[in-house]
Amino acid sequence: MKNYKNKVEHFINLLEPGEGKNGELFNLFNIYSQDRFNGYLASKIEFEITGDVTDAEEKMLQKIKSEIKQLQKQFSDAKAERLEFDLAKIFHSNLREIGFGRFHVDDIGMWRWMSMNYFKEETFWRRGLSDLDKKEIPKAAKATFEHCIGKRSRDIFPRRYFVIGQRLFDTNEKYALIEKLAEKSRAARSGGFGNLIANIVETKLISPNDYVSKVISKIMFADRGIGDDKEVKNAFVRYNAYRKRLLNNASENVFRNEICLME
Repeated sequence: MKNYKNKVEHFINLLEPGEGKNGELFNLFNIYSQDRFNGYLASKIEFEITGDVTDAEEKMLQKIKSEIKQLQKQFSDAKAERLEFDLAKIFHSNLREIGFGRFHVDDIGMWRWMSMNYFKEETFWRRGLSDLDKKEIPKAAKATFEHCIGKRSRDIFPRRYFVIGQRLFDTNEKYALIEKLAEKSRAARSGGFGNLIANIVETKLISPNDYVSKVISKIMFADRGIGDDKEVKNAFVRYNAYRKRLLNNASENVFRNEICLME
């Protein structure tokens, strides 16, 4: 896979839309197609790029784009924010097929290159479209920029979903938990799904085989009910307070009775 070697400041200085910047940058992130976006990058910006894209990688990236289009069509009535777990399965299952694993997570330049060159339109759909529909043009462009380029590495569009998938995938049960979370997220009008994802992506739940991510997700969302924002927030507060008690190896019942308390 190709890889940007430039520091994030390079992208911020030349591409972040805002006051005093080139007005075309708003269109770049709001309305340009992927091809036109890529053309702008090739003609206007100098990057330090290493690596190559293999045939298998190109095929897989196109497959991911196709599956996202199918997802958008299948659940056209669902808000994009309710499809986070579906996106996680799409990215993780496909990238896993070509050998992606835990050791790829910190290759930020690679994720940024993948995001910018393949998933600008999908990032806009997830992050900028709702603001553009409200005629909030600068806000929409800035949101797309921040998640396509990744001002914070945890926000880079494909990396975000690969990390979620990596944390929730199970060697034995495969994508069963992610599929259950996806189903509940699509059907619910509320719930603390955002708090769960934030804690997964921000690497606050590191544990052997990502046990903590899986057990909290299961108890708060995949069992009986759906934890609301307050319940999920409080669960993480308790977990972080009790981490010295070696909860990474605690039984599910300990999490159920002491951490993931549902009112």
